[in-house]
Amino acid sequence: MLRKSIHAGGPLLILSGALCFSTTGFASALVVADGASVLAVGAVRMLIGGAALAAWCAWRGILPKRGSWSARDLLPPTLALAAYQLLFFKGTNTAGVALGTVMSIGISPIAVAVLNWIVNAERPARAWYPATIVALFGLVLLNWTDGSPDRLRSLLPSIGAGFAYAVYVVFSKPLLRYAPETGIMEVCLLCGLCLSPFLFLSPMRWLASGTGIAVALDLGLVTAALAFTLMLGGLRTTPAPTAATLGLAEPLCAALLGFLCLNEAVTPHAVVGIACLMGGALILSVWPSPCNSLNNRPKIHNRT
Repeated sequence: MLRKSIHAGGPLLILSGALCFSTTGFASALVVADGASVLAVGAVRMLIGGAALAAWCAWRGILPKRGSWSARDLLPPTLALAAYQLLFFKGTNTAGVALGTVMSIGISPIAVAVLNWIVNAERPARAWYPATIVALFGLVLLNWTDGSPDRLRSLLPSIGAGFAYAVYVVFSKPLLRYAPETGIMEVCLLCGLCLSPFLFLSPMRWLASGTGIAVALDLGLVTAALAFTLMLGGLRTTPAPTAATLGLAEPLCAALLGFLCLNEAVTPHAVVGIACLMGGALILSVWPSPCNSLNNRPKIHNRT
C-alpha cells in the first residue's frame, strides 16, 4: 500500500510542476511587450532559478560536493535546457502564448517516447498510448488553423522547443540518483551562464520597473526553481513518456490564461481540445502504470 501511494504521488508532483510551468509564456509576454529580449528573459529565468535552488539546498544542507556530477551527466540536460529557453520564448513571441506553449509541450510525448526507447530501452507504459492519442487529438483541435505557410513558419521555434524539452526530460534521469534539487540547481546555473552573454547584448530597462521585477521573480522562483523541482521529484517514480504526457497540463493552463487574460478567441474546437487534454492527463492519473524509475534499478544506489 505504501509503495502504491508513493508511486501515485509522482503524477501529482508532475501535474503541480506543469501548473507552475504554465505561467511562463504569459509572464514573459508582459515584459516582451515592453521591449525585453526573449533571450535575456531566458537568461534571467535560469539565473534566478538556479540561485533560488542553491539557497534552498544550502538551507537544507544538501549542497553537492565538488565532483558530485560528471560532465556527461550535466552537459546534455544543460544544453537541451538552454536550447529550450531560446526556442520556447521565441515561439511564444512569434506564434502567441497559448499556441506556442501548446505546440512546444504538445509534441514532446512522442519525442520523449522515441528518444527514451532509443537511449534507455524503455517502452512506453500501456496507459501512455490511449492517453497520448486523446491528448494529441485535443492539441489538433485546440490549434485548428488554416495551415498557411506564414503560420507554419511561426510554429517552427515552438516545434524545436518541444524536441529540446524531450532531450532534457530523457537525459535528466541521471540527476535523480540524489536529491533532485541539487542536480537541477547546477543545470539551471550552468544554463544561465551559457545564456548570460545575452544580458549584455539586450536592453535590460524592463528590469527597472515593478512589473519587470515581479515577472523576473515569477519566472525564476515559480516557473524554474519550484517547477523543475516538482517535475524531477515526480520523475523519480514516473516513467519519462508518462511524465511528458502529464506535462500536457501546462499547455492546457497556458491556453486558459490566453483565453481569460489575453482575450484570445474561444472557439468550439478549443473547448473540445481542452476537454481532450484534460482527459489524457486524467487517464494517466487514474490508470497508474508499473513504475520504471531509477529507484527500482538495483545497480543504482542512493548516496549516504
